[in-house]
Amino acid sequence: MPSFRGALICATAATFAVSAAGCGSHSQAVAASTSASPAAPEPGRPDPATFLRSDRFRKVAELQLLAGLGSSNNGYNFDGYGRGELLASVPRGWRVTIRCEDHGSRRSSCAVVTGARSATLAFPRASVPDPVQGLSPGASAQFTFTASHTGVFRIVSLVPGQSEARMYAVLQVTRGGRPSVTARPGP
Repeated sequence: MPSFRGALICATAATFAVSAAGCGSHSQAVAASTSASPAAPEPGRPDPATFLRSDRFRKVAELQLLAGLGSSNNGYNFDGYGRGELLASVPRGWRVTIRCEDHGSRRSSCAVVTGARSATLAFPRASVPDPVQGLSPGASAQFTFTASHTGVFRIVSLVPGQSEARMYAVLQVTRGGRPSVTARPGP
């Protein structure tokens, strides 16, 4: 599979109105493996679909979360989206790998929790190591879990104060369908 760095470069190029023809087939492959966004991403933000890869035959999904990507929500964001604007969906029973990279100037983490104001993991092993301490700027970690039950969950940074700063995305585990990532306008 091509790297997420290549997808990020393509997304950034598209954001700055550079011709998408130079981004190669990876962007098309990622877009084809996810459901289409209901609307184009906001100017200055990458297309959320570039951060998801999936294989329906193996029932695996990989979600790249870049913590502190840009200044949206004062840097408290994943992939440039904060306040629950980023919506990821995976079918029940799929294996999900979340790759978390700290692109900000402060420590941050990634964890899938049961809901708002919760630090309880929604699935076993659904966080980076030591999610309260978090990752140093420039560091990365990944974790894998099975989406064993349906529901709506939050992907948050559990570093103190960051969840309260609305640094979260939404993860929905569905009864069926295909993985997708979309964005909606924030409050």
